[in-house]
Amino acid sequence: MEMKPLEVFEIEVLDEEYGGNKYKEIIADILQDLGLIRSIGKLYVYADMESAFFAVFGLIRGKLPPLRVRDVGDLIQAEGGYQIVVEDEEHMSDLLKVLWETYGRDKVEQPDRVVLTIESSTSPEDLVVADLETEFRRDLVDALIRIAPEGFRNRRNIMKKDHFFFLAAEETIDPALIAEVEEKFRSMQNA
Repeated sequence: MEMKPLEVFEIEVLDEEYGGNKYKEIIADILQDLGLIRSIGKLYVYADMESAFFAVFGLIRGKLPPLRVRDVGDLIQAEGGYQIVVEDEEHMSDLLKVLWETYGRDKVEQPDRVVLTIESSTSPEDLVVADLETEFRRDLVDALIRIAPEGFRNRRNIMKKDHFFFLAAEETIDPALIAEVEEKFRSMQNA
């Protein structure tokens, strides 16, 4: 069963219905562009431009498994080793790095842009090419910084296993502001 992107996406900008709708479009575009939208199940955004703060709370859908050689391309046993026909070139540099570290540069060749050959008696199929969970979290922080209003330089970012919290403000972020925003998110979730 395919999960819908952002099952819950609520945004509240005090006294700014039009601004809230536009911000929702911008946030969705940024998350889509960075490939994050399917990994976030629920997203709550709250902004108070009078008090000058912007906050985001989201639930992460689940842990992403590591990307392995078998996930990047088709692996074919060939004479003297293996051939990989790469389907997803996005991770080509990571793949080459892992293969060079494991087998040595002299045993890895690239006869074509999307074809790699490895001189080895052991299959590289289970080698980890990339840690997708780390990439996701790095891209998520990047997205949160991009969507925060210009000038909100003070930031607090809390990243947990299954959720994240981001707060940006013009003034110093104190415990009272954090408590206010957390209470607002609880009320948004229970509405």
